Amino acid sequence: MKRTLIAKKPFEFSARITLQLGRESISSSTVALSELIKNSYDADAYEVKLNFYLRKKATSTLIFKDTGNGMTLDMLFDNWLKIGTDNKSKFGRSSKLSRILTGAKGLGRLGIDRLCKKVILYTKTKDMDHAIQLTVNWKKFENTGLSLSEIHHDIYKVELPVKDKYGDIFIDKDSAGTRMVLLGLKDDWDDDFLEILENELRLLVSPYKSYNDFDITLNSVQGENEKSIKISSEKFLNVAKWKAKAVVDKKGRVKTIFTNIKSETDVIQPPIEWNQWIKNCGNTPLFGPLEFEFYYMPRDTVELGKVNLRVKDWKKFMDQNRGVRLYRDHFRVRPYGEPSGKGDWLDLGYRKASNPAAISRDSWNIAPHQAMGAVILSRENNAELDDQANREGIIENEAFFQMRAFVLKVIDTLESLIHKDRVSDQETDLLEVLEKETETYKSDANIALNEYKQAVVTKKRKKTKKKELSPARMANKRLREFEKAKDLHQEAMDRYKEQLKLERKKLENEKNTLSNLASIGILTVCFGHEIRQHSGRALANSGEIIDMVEDFEMGIEELDTKLVSKIAGSIQDNIKYVDDFSALALNNIKPDKRTRKKISVPKIFDYIFNLMAATFKTMGIKTQVTFKDISREDFNVKAFEIDWESIIINLITNAIWAMETTERELRLIEVEFARIDGKTLSINFRDSGCGLEIGSEESIFLPMHSSKRDRTGNSIGTGMGLSIVKNHVVDHIGGFIEAFPNSSLGGAEFRIEIPMAK
Repeated sequence: MKRTLIAKKPFEFSARITLQLGRESISSSTVALSELIKNSYDADAYEVKLNFYLRKKATSTLIFKDTGNGMTLDMLFDNWLKIGTDNKSKFGRSSKLSRILTGAKGLGRLGIDRLCKKVILYTKTKDMDHAIQLTVNWKKFENTGLSLSEIHHDIYKVELPVKDKYGDIFIDKDSAGTRMVLLGLKDDWDDDFLEILENELRLLVSPYKSYNDFDITLNSVQGENEKSIKISSEKFLNVAKWKAKAVVDKKGRVKTIFTNIKSETDVIQPPIEWNQWIKNCGNTPLFGPLEFEFYYMPRDTVELGKVNLRVKDWKKFMDQNRGVRLYRDHFRVRPYGEPSGKGDWLDLGYRKASNPAAISRDSWNIAPHQAMGAVILSRENNAELDDQANREGIIENEAFFQMRAFVLKVIDTLESLIHKDRVSDQETDLLEVLEKETETYKSDANIALNEYKQAVVTKKRKKTKKKELSPARMANKRLREFEKAKDLHQEAMDRYKEQLKLERKKLENEKNTLSNLASIGILTVCFGHEIRQHSGRALANSGEIIDMVEDFEMGIEELDTKLVSKIAGSIQDNIKYVDDFSALALNNIKPDKRTRKKISVPKIFDYIFNLMAATFKTMGIKTQVTFKDISREDFNVKAFEIDWESIIINLITNAIWAMETTERELRLIEVEFARIDGKTLSINFRDSGCGLEIGSEESIFLPMHSSKRDRTGNSIGTGMGLSIVKNHVVDHIGGFIEAFPNSSLGGAEFRIEIPMAK
């Protein structure tokens, strides 16, 4: 095949590319202005001023001015007029203040097209004795067949000082910076729009930064009215009730501090290795070092005076500031933490709506309007957490989802601490009420007794008239009335307690049934895949027998009875597996299963292990049962049989999930039965799975709390399994259960202590 080179041509961009990367890619004018402000920050500016000149019947103008380094002519050519430059990603820090540069795409200035029809840019460095003027008319890019390089823009050398109707700039040689005159604003910048911009700019710079060397000022002039706002971070964080601060350091370790601001107490966790703090997310995080600060700010308990807010202003304040934002090098990354629903990247609203429990309940979740926080990271150490080209968020890769899982885990831990503190306060309050009532009764009795004593003394000194009631009789009468009231009160309390006892028994039976139904549901998930496999094989095998019989009846083929018998036996095994599981599920809701009696716990383990033998075989799981200082026959407890079936099923299903990432030949479940003393027995249940997250040893027993997470960091599973286990062990059997993150097998260990059957 003969071929001849006829030309070499590069890719060429249509002029319309600027419109696609500008007005068609940037979602709003506030985003476009944010990008310009970031450019000023990168240029070492310590102040940015936005002056709006708004006219109803004429062209409106925005003057954007910064005190940055300015640009030389070469910088204007090579950086500002060249789209998609990598000068910021290449050098990383600003030239004078050594700020970590916030821009990297080289597209921010195209957002000006989203704002106005024409821009006049003035710029100057300190070393220049003149200024440079650039004029860009965005209409040139519309309705044209020209290539991008064919559209030219006028550039002028301007003598100092530079003056126009909007003021004087670059008065002398030492001045520097950039000013842009944005002519023909495309949006209607009314009061509501300016308020949106004000809030956007106030949140643009991180309020969690200890030292602020960058200010933003917003001015608007409309007719004779002028408004000036200094955009700064408000000191609102000191009204929070709880604070969480978590750090992932350079070695991938997690450090956390949870602070009860009211009591000024800290819960400090020592550095924890990443793979011990959160499971199934690798040995080290895919993202780099970062910080997370989170504040719990319940609306009904804040001390508004600390931030000079009236009560009616608080709702508006929280509506504008709530949510968890993300700051890269102290500049906000949108849309994370936006008060509207799309900014709830952690699904705090969904978590609360799915489980709207009160704070007194174990499963309580913080509501979005009670939360403020921020993830703070640096571009230098987090290249994996890169912006999308349209600046509307971070690329959602595995590193992003691991970061999300990290943040959610911190919030989960804080919720548990807040709940425990609240319950403790309520118990203290109740104790105080009871003590107060008791003191009242004591006081009444003492008054009556003192009056009686006084009457006796008075009688000895002085005779009382016959018709008058003596002080002694009056005191006796009061004592009798008090005793009668006390007896009536006691009778009412006894009736109340009896009724409460009946109601509790009724609720206990209902709860037992529901908890075991929940266990059956968990078991169904575990067996679901295997049941489908067995039922599928039975259907396929029965179909094969039918085909063989039909072929025999039609005289096509002889009937192989041995083969038929073999296939029928396989069908029988498949059906028996399904039947055994069905029997367990149906038997568990029968009343006799909820009868407390003397039972052999090892025998129930054998039953469940045999039932799950097919599952163990499929997954390569081995089981090992040992006895220490006790025989199999002597390990008996008085309990509900259904409780122990639920306990064992839930422990096994958790172990199966934990061993999914364990090498097949190392998958093992070990159960050790032991005698502690003459009255107490123990069971140690261990697996060779991934283990528990450090710090979750108590929270895993709370209802609706699950340590299982999906790829995005959301909790999965019912979160009821281990809660059911603890309920049965503690409430029904009168025992004790505790969890250990790691065992001798490498995975989790659960230790159960129970009273021995008499």
